[in-house]
Parts: sequence; C-alpha cells; structure tokens
Amino acid sequence: MLQEGQLGANLQIASDSEAYESAIWKARSVGVEKLARNVIRGSITVNVVASMGVFHPALLPAEWSYLQQAVALVMWSILIYASVFVRPRVRVQLNPDLIALVAFYALAAISVLWTSLAVAAIMKSAALVVTTFGAYCLITRIDMDEIVGSTALGFFILVAASALCAVFVPEIGVDQSWMHNGQWQGIYESKQTLGFISAYLMFFACYQKMTGQGWIAFLATFLLALTCVIASESRGAGAVAVAACGLLVTSMWSIRCMRVYAVLPFIMCILAALLFLYFYLTGYDSIHLGESTIDLTERTFIWQYAISHFNDAPLLGFGINGFWTRPSIYDYFNQNHGWVLDNYHSGYIAVAIETGFLGYLLFVASVYLFSEKVLYLIATRSINRCHCALIIGFVVLSFQSNFTETMFLRSTMFTSVLLVACFFAVCRPVPQQPLQP
Repeated sequence: MLQEGQLGANLQIASDSEAYESAIWKARSVGVEKLARNVIRGSITVNVVASMGVFHPALLPAEWSYLQQAVALVMWSILIYASVFVRPRVRVQLNPDLIALVAFYALAAISVLWTSLAVAAIMKSAALVVTTFGAYCLITRIDMDEIVGSTALGFFILVAASALCAVFVPEIGVDQSWMHNGQWQGIYESKQTLGFISAYLMFFACYQKMTGQGWIAFLATFLLALTCVIASESRGAGAVAVAACGLLVTSMWSIRCMRVYAVLPFIMCILAALLFLYFYLTGYDSIHLGESTIDLTERTFIWQYAISHFNDAPLLGFGINGFWTRPSIYDYFNQNHGWVLDNYHSGYIAVAIETGFLGYLLFVASVYLFSEKVLYLIATRSINRCHCALIIGFVVLSFQSNFTETMFLRSTMFTSVLLVACFFAVCRPVPQQPLQP
C-alpha cells in the first residue's frame, strides 16, 4: 500500500461522502437507511453478474438471453427505489457539464422516434432512460469505495466462474472454433468478453489495494484476472488492463500525471473523429500504412460499412438500435462478407451513426466539459484524490475500450452505466475562487 507521504497532498476539501440537506429528501431511521444502502450494494453485484456479457448458449439458451437484461433492469429499479431512503452524499449542480451530458443522453433516448419503432428499439430507449437516472441515484447515494467493492465482487464471481468452467468444463469454457481454438471464453460466448471483464477486475483490484486492501486478497484477485486475460488471448483487453493499472498507480503518485490523464478522453474523441474521416474520405475498408494493411480482425470492414451510410442520416443519425435492424443494411453486409454482426465494434462509430453529427457533437462537448471540470476540481482541491484517480482511470479505460468494442450507449451493461455515473460525479458545485494550499 502506498504511504501517505507518497500520495502527496490530499485533494479533498469538501468530502465526497459529506451529506447535504435536500428539500425533497426526508430523514429516515438509521435502520431503514442502513438496509437501503445494503440493498443498493447487493443490487450492484447482481447487476454486474447479469449484465456484463452474453452467457454461453449451453448455460443460457440464446432465446432466453433477454433474461439478463430483464434482471439488470429489475436491479436498477430496486436501486432507484432504495435510493429514496438514503441521504444524498454528493450534490449535482446544473452547470454546462451536466446540461451537455443530459442533452446527449436525452437525444439518444428520443432518437428511437426516427427508427422503425421496433419493440427492441423502444425497449432499449426506455432502458437507457432508467439506467441513466439510476446512474445519478447511484453516485449521489453511496460512497465511491462502496460502489467499487460491490462492483469488484461481481467481477470476481464472473471471472472465478469462468476460470472454473475453462478448467473443469472445457467444452463450454474453452473456445472450440477454428479461429480461436484453445482460448478461454469461460461462461461467455466470446473470448473478448472474458478478456475485458478480467481487465476491469484487475483495475478495480489495483484501486482496492491502493486504498487499503490486504496483499492476500489483492494477489488472489489480480492473479486470477491476469490468468484469464492471458488465457483468453485478448490482446485488446491485455493492453487496456496494463494501461489502466499503470494510469491508476501513476495518478496516485503524481498530480501532474493526473492532470495529463484527465484530458485523454477528449483527445481520444478527436482521434476517433479523425479515424472516422479517414474511412469516410478514402472509402477504404482497412487502414493502409505504407505497404501494410490493418483490419483489426476485420473490425474495419464493419466501421467502413457503417460510415459509408453516414450521409443517409447525417444530422440526427439512424436512431438508437436503428441501423443494423434495417434488413437492407443487414443483408447487404452479410451477402458481401458471408457473416454479419449487429455490432459496430466501436463505441465512437455507434454514437456517430445512431445519433448523427449533432449527437457526436454533444458527446464530444460533454467529454470536453468533463475534462475541464476535473482539472478545475484538482486545481481547487475539491475532490478526494483517490476518487479522482479512480474516476479518471475508469473513464480512460472505458474510452480506450470503445475503440474496438461498443460500450457507449449500451443501455444495461453495468460498466456503460457506471461511466455515466462517473460523469455525474464531477458535475458538482465548485468553489467560486481557488482556495489557498
């Protein structure tokens, strides 16, 4: 564990866990509030287990996969109801950062109106509203460390179950396909899912160690997650895990590093836009570097195909869940490639295609204001240092992952909703003038 002297000056002036008075919230008995807090923590763990990926068909038939989303929504409903009985701990203020964030998610939710209004799209839009409000309730009701503890427990259950499945039930836990033969996929239908879940567990394990967890618990958790990252042979997950853990450690050591990392999400949005323009202007379905061609295991085929349809709905996009559900779009890709996934494999492209130029502009604006606000909170020492490092690290981890996987605008995936909660966490009041050190 890092010593206090190594951590430097604490950035906390007004504690994140300090309660504030609300004209709406009414005092509850200590027993009721404690029970509600336990319910919230339990719902987080169940939510993580249920929502982080599609289970292997041998464990849950494909036609029953909607049960995972149903369980996740029930857990969010329980969390929202339980939050009524818990005193708020963080106050969110109506500033430009909050306005931009809410405007983006409001646009995404109402974009269902210009889709074919399929039941799946309507349900996804409604779920996005519920989980976005749930993210607000989550971050304003319980402490960040409690959220991490419950989240890490859920990831540990998933990773441990996957490791056991790979060792003792290899016909399920080990990918038998010709492309990924011998690679672990655990309880999931995809090795990438196991890789990224393990990467998240490594990140949260590092945070818990740096905030006081014992070495035995840390090593057991971290090494289990590392084993699954290596055995799944997910290079993207491995890179994300190393980068995120390194970012977290260096943030705790250096305020200067923390400031640099705070602007990375905005920089990644710009890089994603440049990548978008590359495919839009060239028409290539892969990245050409000299004589080399990079297709990122054919992900670039999907990116170029989606971007080639941008002009069909440039301003507001195709609407949430409105692109791949069009038979002509789905079938044409399938005919040309012999396979099709209703997945962009890029969160940035998902935002641009489903919410259009306006949606991407609001998205980038909210990210810019997030980075600016974090820098201001650091400068005024208005946020707990450990929590600040955690928020920055998790946001960077999420934005990095979205270059090759679609996690933005996922209505029930817990990490996608937790990302929104991290954005809400910095939408707090700030001192009018910087305080003297």
